[in-house]
Amino acid sequence: MFRADLLAGKVAVVTGGGTGIGAGISEELARAGAAVVISYNSNSAGAEAVATRLRAEGHDDLLLHRCDVREQGEVEGLFDATIERFGRVDCLINNSGITEPRPLLEMTAEEWDTTLNVNLRGAFFCTQRAAREMIQRGGGGKVVNLGSVHGFGSSPNHAHYEASKGGINLFTKACAVELAPHDIQVNVVAPGAIEVERYARIEDYDREAWGQGIPAGRVGVPADVGPIAVFLCSPGASYITGQIVWVDGGLTSKL
Repeated sequence: MFRADLLAGKVAVVTGGGTGIGAGISEELARAGAAVVISYNSNSAGAEAVATRLRAEGHDDLLLHRCDVREQGEVEGLFDATIERFGRVDCLINNSGITEPRPLLEMTAEEWDTTLNVNLRGAFFCTQRAAREMIQRGGGGKVVNLGSVHGFGSSPNHAHYEASKGGINLFTKACAVELAPHDIQVNVVAPGAIEVERYARIEDYDREAWGQGIPAGRVGVPADVGPIAVFLCSPGASYITGQIVWVDGGLTSKL
């Protein structure tokens, strides 16, 4: 879809880059010419599988690194390893996130904290360190945060998740304003229903039935999201910042 040299010379860090949407973004960034750091927490097999696919296509500028984004020390280690290997950070994709539906009245403090810490606290730690590296080096940079249609409207059993994604939207706008003088653009890619591994655990998931409720007539796939992240990391997006790009097949237009 994009020229193979579009992001040549750029280094992109993708948190949660070994599974689901993160895997799709990692692959598209590499195909656009970027060196890609695939960060993962528990799914090392997924990260290795992404790396294997990319290497088979001839993409060797890869680094796999385990990182729990909830822990600032581990985030520092992720970026230290990135700088040691590639010498710079140009793009950050804050993709790490969890979704564990739970009714509000049954939700525990631990469930609330875990969701907010992975989805929002982790984005703060990563954005702060990446921005410092970009500013120190000069030349600007790109941050893409993964939002969700759950940051637009609500559905039952997602209070913690929706709080985190609503927070991502305004965190993004705040960062966009503060970092604009440094030529760093910060945006949100907000997917709708994207079929990833966890969908297999949803008892009532039916691809065809879900697709009928989406104006585009289908459920999305990670390949629908990756190209948008690549564009927002490209020179063509240098005047786009603080925005939310809905990748939802028209769902938010229908709600």
